[in-house]
Amino acid sequence: MALDDELEERLKLRLSKAIGHLNHVYKMVDDRRYCVDILHQLKAVQSALDKSAEIMLKQHLNTCVVEAVQNNDADRVMEELWQLLRKSSQEQEEPTVTKKCC
Repeated sequence: MALDDELEERLKLRLSKAIGHLNHVYKMVDDRRYCVDILHQLKAVQSALDKSAEIMLKQHLNTCVVEAVQNNDADRVMEELWQLLRKSSQEQEEPTVTKKCC
């Protein structure tokens, strides 16, 4: 992983925000708060994680992928990215269970 100090700090800040939101969600569940309020907080967690992943992906593309292409190792890194994207899309396709809420 090619992280410089600035990027590491940006990621840690984003991740600490996600952790804070997630801790809040945990407490909200413990307090049996209204479902939609919990869902709003979960969206905030997901957003913070998505932004963290975006930062990491951009860094990976700008460093590791460029280096691999320069070293004639593009097939390997492209396969890694393909597997990552496939795994992501498969997780999004998982069926959801619906139950009556409140």
